Amino acid sequence: MVEEKRRFPFTNLFRQTTPKPADRTVFNLGIQERDNSYMLTSPIIYHIVQQSTIVRTCITQLKQEIFRRGYTWEEKFVLKCSSCNKEHASPVLKCSDCGSTELKKPDPKQLTYAKKFLDGYVNGAEQLFIDVLKELEDDLNIMDDAYLVNVKEYYLDNNSKVRMHRIKEVFRGDPVTMHIYSNELGERGKGGFICLRHRDRVHSHQTELCETCSSELYPVHYVNRVNGEEQYFIKGEVVHFSKYSPSRLYGLSPILTLWNNVTTLIAMDNYVNSSYTKARMPKGLLAVQTRNMDSMKSFWRGVKEKMEQDPHFIPVMGIESEGGKGSVEWVKFMDSLKEMDYISVKDDLRDRISGFYGVSKVFMNDASASGGLNNEGMQILVTNRAVEMAQTTWNNYVFPFVTTQFGISDWELKLPPSEEEDEIAVLRKREIEVNIAGQIKNLGFDVEMDDEGRFIYTKPKPVEGDEQGKTQTGDDGFKTDPYAGTDIDASQLGQMMEAGTKPSLAEAGQPEKVKSDEPPKTRNKPSMNVGPDKRFKGLPKDAGNQNVDKRTERRVG
Repeated sequence: MVEEKRRFPFTNLFRQTTPKPADRTVFNLGIQERDNSYMLTSPIIYHIVQQSTIVRTCITQLKQEIFRRGYTWEEKFVLKCSSCNKEHASPVLKCSDCGSTELKKPDPKQLTYAKKFLDGYVNGAEQLFIDVLKELEDDLNIMDDAYLVNVKEYYLDNNSKVRMHRIKEVFRGDPVTMHIYSNELGERGKGGFICLRHRDRVHSHQTELCETCSSELYPVHYVNRVNGEEQYFIKGEVVHFSKYSPSRLYGLSPILTLWNNVTTLIAMDNYVNSSYTKARMPKGLLAVQTRNMDSMKSFWRGVKEKMEQDPHFIPVMGIESEGGKGSVEWVKFMDSLKEMDYISVKDDLRDRISGFYGVSKVFMNDASASGGLNNEGMQILVTNRAVEMAQTTWNNYVFPFVTTQFGISDWELKLPPSEEEDEIAVLRKREIEVNIAGQIKNLGFDVEMDDEGRFIYTKPKPVEGDEQGKTQTGDDGFKTDPYAGTDIDASQLGQMMEAGTKPSLAEAGQPEKVKSDEPPKTRNKPSMNVGPDKRFKGLPKDAGNQNVDKRTERRVG
């Protein structure tokens, strides 16, 4: 008797584990804490952005292109298997994994509450859902940290456990006061626990119960610190996301990277403003060295009076000197804007900021450059790519969180592309689909179209026996063509059958005898009595010009 080999259980692999490393820096790698360089706080960063024209223009134009077409609800799948939950992106008759025919379409009832809620005001401030999204987009472009807060109404059972919830309000969380509640290792949900009824106290262990109501405790993931008070949120109530520098915790503000460029532009704007206001520095000083100050003052007073009367008066000033000493000197305090190369420096700084955000000059009403990579088409393409990257953040991170909290599994919330699809391109795509469907049908498949215009292809069932075309069969079971070997091909045979002049087999075998005194019947018969051209009397009547009407024919000679 052969002894069976002893199988090695996988559970033995997990019975012994290695201890965790004592060095904390080993698993702190990749954790990015909120760090503001230059000792800058979040309110200062927001204040700088509000003063910068270029930054606000980039953020505003980018935001308008992202949400220009709003948001839409799309089907997550075409059909879904009820047995294995396989999602199919195209119409099928059975599941490709398990072969089950129990397929279901997306349930439109899942959108009943979500659509009604999101189409109206989503909070007490009477904000629309699209307005909250635009606020969050500003936070992304300024702080690279955005918080979407859901205010929920929980339904508890007798054991104080959550059985269901309903979203009542949606707010924008301020990145200045919102924080991720994590432990020293950067792990969320392990630093404290709270009760849903009494959120003013944080417990250190989840095994404990609320001291007031003896309810179950839930891990804290986020906290809002305002005026010395803390407001805690559990998982599912807040979603944090970043666009430019995503990490395990916080993002990195783009304004910190562009700090020197932004502050320099603000200083340049302030200089120009002061140059055209009264509180400005004089262009220079006219210094006159003389020992007779009274004579110089009286002369200058007379010059000013004559200049007020006659602006075109040319003053002539003579300076008395003793011992050959005395001079006039002009002392310039500052250079002009042209001498400081103001325009080129400002354009360079603006290009650096707009290049970071991906906003081209076209969207800032600047079409001065047109050539090479600066042409209008390339600039719009660059901006579209920046919009696409921003919409990807919303479609892949934020909206799946929103649909999950509403209990929606069959539908997706999407931001459509900013540029509408060309109508001609859509028609050409549909034409290609129809042509492919026709080709597949010619191969013997059954083609059907559902209510939404999508084609469904099915393989035909095999036919028992030879029910199709019982005309002639060979010894091997294959059909034989009765006109094979004759001078009549398939195209001629089809035309003759349409005209009703299909030859017999004998005639088909001898095409030289297929003759008739009557003219051949054609599909397009002449409606008038027409005859041959008189210039060709030696030809038969049928060879004449059949398109000449005798009533209008003009004879020459």
